[in-house]
Amino acid sequence: MASLAVNLGLSDREAIPDALYRSIIGLDANDQTTFQSAWHKDATFVFDGTPPTEGLDAILATTFQFIGAGLDTTHMVSNVRVDVKDGANTAKMTAHALAQHYRKGEGRNPKAPRFLTGNMYWIDAAKDESSGVWKMTKFEMKVIWCEGDGSIVGL
Repeated sequence: MASLAVNLGLSDREAIPDALYRSIIGLDANDQTTFQSAWHKDATFVFDGTPPTEGLDAILATTFQFIGAGLDTTHMVSNVRVDVKDGANTAKMTAHALAQHYRKGEGRNPKAPRFLTGNMYWIDAAKDESSGVWKMTKFEMKVIWCEGDGSIVGL
């Protein structure tokens, strides 16, 4: 399965949420290259009030390894709103997401236990100075509700 190019010639208003989409596609497809393309090297990830994960290397070692490499997932993102001024190199986004989680290798088993979450995202993004690609600098996530087997994600 081939990844799409990072720079698709999008307008800034399209390219900003594309950073979020690259991150989610990278997780769900266990595609570290696509996932990594979405994040600034000094990014911060905050999961539901836990201590922040600082830097892309730490995000790869924790979030990507646990979710992307460790589970069968599908994240459906909607209600994306972008706040960016014309010509700016920073932006903010909010979004909702439904995230379905299965143990690795069990996602296609209709009888397998699963864990579904409804989430809100608050994201800061910046245009990378060297590549011109929009990347996330801060990703804050809050689980609003959940159902199913929480042990799948370690609860």
